Amino acid sequence: MTRFRTWRLVTYNLHDQRAVRLLSRAHDVGQAGMAMVIGLVLLISISAGTLAATAMQHDPLVSEDVVQHLAYRALESGIDTYLAAINQNPNLVNCNSNNTSSTSTSCPSSELPALNSWVTVTGNANNPVTEKFMWTNPALCFNTACSAVGSTAGQTLDYVKELIYGAASIGHMVSFQSSYVDLTPENGFLTHLFWSNYESTVPAAGQTQDCTYDWNNDYQGPDITQPGNFNSSNCSAVYFGPHDVLYGPIYTNDSIYVYGQPNFGSNSNPQTVTTHDPHCLFVDPIDNVGSPPACSNAPSYVGAYNQSTSSDNAPFEPLPSTDSALASIAARSGCLYSGPTTITLSNSGTTEYMTVTSPDTPYSSSGVNENDAPSNPNNCGTGKVPAPVNGVVFVQNTPSSQTCQAFANPFDGEAPNGTYSQLGLYYGQTGSPDCEGDAFVRGTVSGALTIATQNDIVVDGNITYADCGSSFNSTYANQCAYNTAPGVPNDVLGLIAYAYVEVDRPLATSNGTTFVMTSCGAQGAQPPPLCDPGAGGLTIDAAILALNDGFGVNNYAFQGNGNFNGNSEGVLDVYGTIAQDYRPAVGTFSGNTLASGYSKYYVWDSRLEYVNVPDYLDPGTPHWSIASTAVNQGVACTATTLLPGYWSPNQNYGSYPQSSGEPYCDTAPNHP
Repeated sequence: MTRFRTWRLVTYNLHDQRAVRLLSRAHDVGQAGMAMVIGLVLLISISAGTLAATAMQHDPLVSEDVVQHLAYRALESGIDTYLAAINQNPNLVNCNSNNTSSTSTSCPSSELPALNSWVTVTGNANNPVTEKFMWTNPALCFNTACSAVGSTAGQTLDYVKELIYGAASIGHMVSFQSSYVDLTPENGFLTHLFWSNYESTVPAAGQTQDCTYDWNNDYQGPDITQPGNFNSSNCSAVYFGPHDVLYGPIYTNDSIYVYGQPNFGSNSNPQTVTTHDPHCLFVDPIDNVGSPPACSNAPSYVGAYNQSTSSDNAPFEPLPSTDSALASIAARSGCLYSGPTTITLSNSGTTEYMTVTSPDTPYSSSGVNENDAPSNPNNCGTGKVPAPVNGVVFVQNTPSSQTCQAFANPFDGEAPNGTYSQLGLYYGQTGSPDCEGDAFVRGTVSGALTIATQNDIVVDGNITYADCGSSFNSTYANQCAYNTAPGVPNDVLGLIAYAYVEVDRPLATSNGTTFVMTSCGAQGAQPPPLCDPGAGGLTIDAAILALNDGFGVNNYAFQGNGNFNGNSEGVLDVYGTIAQDYRPAVGTFSGNTLASGYSKYYVWDSRLEYVNVPDYLDPGTPHWSIASTAVNQGVACTATTLLPGYWSPNQNYGSYPQSSGEPYCDTAPNHP
């Protein structure tokens, strides 16, 4: 018999379904009913044990039925505890018997107690029946049949298939139930290449209350004080324009402004576009198709996209407002820095390093980072240090108890030699730039790392993955493959900023002339971030999240004068995801020509559905949900018959073994 259900985690300890429902209900009605519910739980649990004991004594047939029922209940416990485990640590879906150990940081055996091992369901001591469950090695399924696909590069995960067993035993009688559980990723940020709350620029100071969604302003633009003005100084609409290419799912709570045939995918591989806009998928005010019913014509102003899967009027998705929780995680077992901090990433083999400069961070006489907890196992120093074991780096605003050092921020007023005035030349700067929790980041990533800040993240050079194979180059045609081999990392980087994640495009003024600073590495250039990292294009391999502002290019509209006129930079190649509150621009165009800044080439790193970005935030939804379960009919096995074996996937996480009459009893290494 096959049964399909949708599961919701209620509790870790499932002694009785009725008790669980009552316990869940008690949380809603308050403390007044808690004592009664607890009493009922105890009464029902004791009754279940008494019933089982009585049944065992009087009728072997009834005994067998009761044991099978309790095996099913143990299976439910196994399913719910597995769901709880992978929502606590999403990376666990990558863990199997080959890569799990007590010393592993990504697949610790302490978080996988039931992986290929029976775990007893604790509870009623009066129940003579022992209930246990076991998890097997999960399979990553890239097609409906869950068959092997060869390379996973660029493959979209359909679901994760997990075989779970429940067992109950008394005396020589053993019964078990098994279920194939299909899990789907639910994290809205990492399951979309592009996610936005608003499709307009960050409001001018004090104007947030006057800026809204286009659809919420009767399709008159984002500024409610200036209807029909899509280029308001308060908040301006940001368009997907000519030369823009995005390979991956798109979501926004706003209307999507388009002009000049932007492409969401290609004709051979069109992408899904989803909006919360109740009436329009795209709007094109420039060509007077910016509101219903005319917006039905807007798709003709778009290049490729998947018309059959795209939709408007989708449910609203909220955005977290702070990343402050990551500070305590970093202090405990990551790295916590204060004030402006430069981080250059590098690797030696599969070991990730950070070269750090953080003038405001306090150190003891022995060189210990005083921001970190005494038990922190990492060397969170300056200079070249290993990346932290938990993969979390946080840069906080310099606390009042610490000192904001002069010139801690490279843009803190003027360069040390007094040549260039720098203040205010990147997004998010405040009146105390030497105290800001800003990270200036570039380099090569090997393994899993998250860099988060209390203010901005400024990308001042290429950020690339090291261990994705020789063919990987961040393009749609040459994406990163998932590594299944033990000890081989899956490179991922999270960039999470309270305010902006931005690309550096620094300006300088000399002798009355303002210009984009010299290209990094060129003769006469200053070190990053006081040089132009993108003259000729820039690559960022990362999952980007800007909680209160957005992802953009500072000084994007500057077209320059003087000897360094700084017109178009080329292509901004982002491989990963972009999620943001508002939408700063990355460039400007004149007709179909890029005028300044960058054009977009964004490719979704589909591995982010299942490869863990350490402690990444989400839009208030679980990381994983159960799409369906296929429950097999329980079979009783005697003490002389071994319980069912578990499945070990091949290195490509492909097909399951076929066996008639599953579930079956065969040569398992363990049984309850």
